[in-house]
Amino acid sequence: MDTSGFVAWAAEIKTMMQGNLERQVREAIDDLLDAEQHELVSFLMISAPEFSARRLTDALIEQEIFEPLVAGATLRREFRRSMSSGVSSLGSKRIFRDFEKPDEGEAGVPDHIMEEAEAISRSADQSRRIAAQKEAELDRDPVRHHIVSSLEPLLNTSEEAMESMIAIARTSFYEETARSAAMKLGNSKIVMGRISRAGRVEDMIAVGEAAGSQAVRTIIARNLANSMPESSDPSYRSALEYVSEHHPDEKTRNAADRALGS
Repeated sequence: MDTSGFVAWAAEIKTMMQGNLERQVREAIDDLLDAEQHELVSFLMISAPEFSARRLTDALIEQEIFEPLVAGATLRREFRRSMSSGVSSLGSKRIFRDFEKPDEGEAGVPDHIMEEAEAISRSADQSRRIAAQKEAELDRDPVRHHIVSSLEPLLNTSEEAMESMIAIARTSFYEETARSAAMKLGNSKIVMGRISRAGRVEDMIAVGEAAGSQAVRTIIARNLANSMPESSDPSYRSALEYVSEHHPDEKTRNAADRALGS
């Protein structure tokens, strides 16, 4: 999308980002979708406040436009109100402010103490960065949840909705969103049957791992055993390994083990 598109839709972008008035937001959404501005809508799914993003999700579902929903469920961050805290340092905290400027002729803080304090400060900064990264991975944005929940009723009847949910399960940075999408896929007999018959072993295994549920892994192993790819297929060995590990029937697992050993 070139810059002229942003200029042309500046008023609608502002309305969506402000997210104040229901009527104005809905009018902006209607105008953007009528003009098929799907790329711009994808950006708004990622960045717009919850009020606007929820209404945009509903409109996209109603019109069965799925690509922007994948963008939102994959990349959108939770909006949080928190006090920002910069990285601490001895220069900003002035830990030794009472001693850093000694009177003339007096000794200052010894170098080895300053070095140790700096090392402690650097370690604390690193710990804060690691904690922030872990918090981001556990991010629970309500719009992402709304997207996945809104796609679920369409899984059995819309192939595009199914493909969108698979993309979310496989690519969402956020563990909770990927797991939720994978669970909904794994618990749909129609979806599992459809993709197993299509020989999409890689997708099935990825969904099982994203779900983090042994029940879903078992469902996938059953479907793989019933629709095993040809031995010449590149995915044949992966399918056998999955059946060997997760199928509930011992005889089937043993058969998979023998095939792997042959």
